[in-house]
Amino acid sequence: MHKVIGSVIAAAFLVSVVGCAADSPDAQAAAQAFVTTAAAGTAVEACALLAPRARDALGPAGCQPALATVPHAPVVSASVWSDEAQARSAADTLFLHEFPDGWRITGAGCHPRNEQVYDCTIGGR
Repeated sequence: MHKVIGSVIAAAFLVSVVGCAADSPDAQAAAQAFVTTAAAGTAVEACALLAPRARDALGPAGCQPALATVPHAPVVSASVWSDEAQARSAADTLFLHEFPDGWRITGAGCHPRNEQVYDCTIGGR
């Protein structure tokens, strides 16, 4: 009987942990690199950190004009769910996706519209 109870408790613990977000220094570092390069005005480097879909969505004007509208506050945290992440600064939220070659920004300059929807300057969520 004790073995069954122990197994049930262990299974419940695993289910609760799997659904939770974890901190990710890699995702946070990628978000900070984007914010830093955007603030420095190095558009080529900052735009290279965008996910292809976010970069393509900027249209013919390209990436550089959009970078001027992204807040440049330091990233203070990042939470990861599998290959998706959310990074937060004091000024905005960034969304990331992990590609084979590393984390890329899928949304930047994002502010919550409600509990589940964000309006983003670049990309979206």
